[in-house]
Amino acid sequence: MGLFKSKEERRMERQMEVRRGINGIKRQIKQLMKHEKDYLKKAIRARTLGDKGQLGFLKQTIKRTIGQRVMMERQLLSIETANQIKNQAEAYGQFAKSMNAVSTSISEVFGETDFTETQKSFERAMHQAENMEQRMDIFLDMANESMGNETSTTLDDIVSDDAIDRMLETGAVAKESRAVDKDIDTGLSEIERELGSL
Repeated sequence: MGLFKSKEERRMERQMEVRRGINGIKRQIKQLMKHEKDYLKKAIRARTLGDKGQLGFLKQTIKRTIGQRVMMERQLLSIETANQIKNQAEAYGQFAKSMNAVSTSISEVFGETDFTETQKSFERAMHQAENMEQRMDIFLDMANESMGNETSTTLDDIVSDDAIDRMLETGAVAKESRAVDKDIDTGLSEIERELGSL
C-alpha cells in the first residue's frame, strides 16, 4: 500500500466505503425484520398464556423494533440517493475533463484556440455545474426535512396498537390452523394404517 494514492485509488476506496455502509444498513434491516417476527411469536405466546404484563412489554418492543427498521430504511434511502448524485457529479466531471482535452487538441492542431467554441463549451459546463448544484441543494433540503421528520415521528405514527393486535391475531390464527392440519394428518395416517391391516 503506497503512501501516495492516485485520485482513482482514492475514488475507488470511497466507493467501497459507501458500498460497505449500504450493505451494513441492509444487514441491519434484515436483522430487525427477524427480531420483529421473533417478538411477534413471543407476543402470541404471551397472549395465549394470558400474561398481560409480558404482552404489553412485547408490544412496545415490537413498536420500537419497527421504528428502528423504518429509520434504517430512511437512512438507506438517503445514502443511496446521495451516492447516485455523486455518480452523476463524477460523470459531469468526466465530461468537463473530456471537453478540456478536446479543446487542448484543437488548440494544438490549429495552433490557436477557437475562442467562440471554447466559450460555448465553458458556458455549457457552467450551466451543467449550476444544475448539479441546484439538485444538490434540493437533495440536502429533502434530507434535512427527512431527518427532522424522523425526530418528530413517534412510534405510534409508524405502527399503532391496533396494527400490532391484528398482527398477533393473524399469527395466532395461523398457529391454530397449523395445529388443526397436524391433527388431521395424524388422523388420516391412523385410518390408513387400520385399513392396511385389514
